Amino acid sequence: MEHEDFSCTKCGRCCFGMGKYVKAISQMGANQVVVKHEISGETCYAMIPRKYRDDFDFAEARSVTEGWCPFLLEEEGEYPCIIYDTAPKFCKDFQCCRMMVFDAEKIPVARVKGKDSVLTDDDTFSEWWKSTIAVLPDENWEEVASSLLEDKGYRAVWYD
Repeated sequence: MEHEDFSCTKCGRCCFGMGKYVKAISQMGANQVVVKHEISGETCYAMIPRKYRDDFDFAEARSVTEGWCPFLLEEEGEYPCIIYDTAPKFCKDFQCCRMMVFDAEKIPVARVKGKDSVLTDDDTFSEWWKSTIAVLPDENWEEVASSLLEDKGYRAVWYD
């Protein structure tokens, strides 16, 4: 089985609904914001990098009560967190999946959270997963799944 450290792809899916949990509490100058994460209870001092300062509106961020996290930005098809380097630990430690599946051209096909939870836009892959992987016994399912995926021409990367 292939293992790698998790690396955020900036898809934004984890943060699209975090507006009710990540709060901009107060601003300390043009580049620092006090942030509270309601799930973990953590409070941190987040830095707004220079390249985002002109676009960051504290009053707007403070008024977010649901929807997107106030620090999520859409940028050329990606969704970077503008405070990622100084974000709450809860956010930085979050992993959206346990495994990524890539096709022969190294294009992501699916994100896997567990044997019964696969996120993909490929209906054929989804049906194959449900009939082949989701039915595997719990013991050693990761190794068997990796082998079956490899036999089908996919590459499975597990995150530690």
